Formats: sequence, C-alpha cells, structure tokens
Amino acid sequence: MRKPKNNLFRIDKRASLIGITILLLIYVTSYFMFFNKKVSEKNKVEIIEITSLKLSILNGCGVKGAASEVKDNLINKNFENVDIISWGNVKSNKFIYGKSIIVVKRRDEKKLEYLMKITGISRRIYVFDDSTIEDFQIILGKDYRTYFK
Repeated sequence: MRKPKNNLFRIDKRASLIGITILLLIYVTSYFMFFNKKVSEKNKVEIIEITSLKLSILNGCGVKGAASEVKDNLINKNFENVDIISWGNVKSNKFIYGKSIIVVKRRDEKKLEYLMKITGISRRIYVFDDSTIEDFQIILGKDYRTYFK
C-alpha cells in the first residue's frame, strides 16, 4: 500500500522560495537605489563662490578656429566669473595634443575644481607661475569637441 502524499511540505517549500525571492528583490532594489544616489551626488555640480577665473585657451590640435570656438562656447554658457584673456594657437604651431589638458598656473584648488566641473576636462599638469596673469590654460587636444559642443 502506498501512503498518501503530504502536500504541506510542498506548500512550505513554495512559500519559502517566494519569501526568499521577495527578500532578494527588496535587497537588490535598495542596493541600486543607494548606489544611484551616491553616483548622482558625485556628479552634482557644486556652485563654488569664486570672484574671477582667468583663463587662456590654446589650440593644440591644429583644427582651425578651435580656440575661438571654445571661447565662444564658454561665453554662450554665461559663465560670468570666467574671464577668457587670450586664445590662439600653441606657440610654434606644434599641434601634437591628442587629449585636452588644463595647465594650472596658480595654486587655487577651488578654482581648479570649478574649471574641471564646467569643462569636463580632468587631465591637468601643474606649472606654477605667480608672475602670469592667467590662473589656468586649456590646451585643446583632438578630443576637445567631447568637452565643448
């Protein structure tokens, strides 16, 4: 003789699987909500109080009119505290830059952070020169259109 099957075990197994699945979904959802919040806070542009940022733009990629185009782009975006004091070609027309770069002339991390956020350029070199009138130079590389559209 055969014993009748006990359906209670099968129901308990299903209920526990459903419970585990729901807990897993809650965990995954809360993880992504927390992770996305961190990412959005990281990318948020903080308004930094600066009186003036003096900037020169140099064409290092050889595209005709690139420095002028970037100057107009920054002016059109109404960055009132950014003074563009010069623009033109790199000295001796050495168009060798593949990637755009910020040349830091003065020690001011807040201004540098602001410039990096408004342009998107993260590459930088430090060439401190207290006798210069500009705070920073942007040397445009062949990738400049990814930053200035």
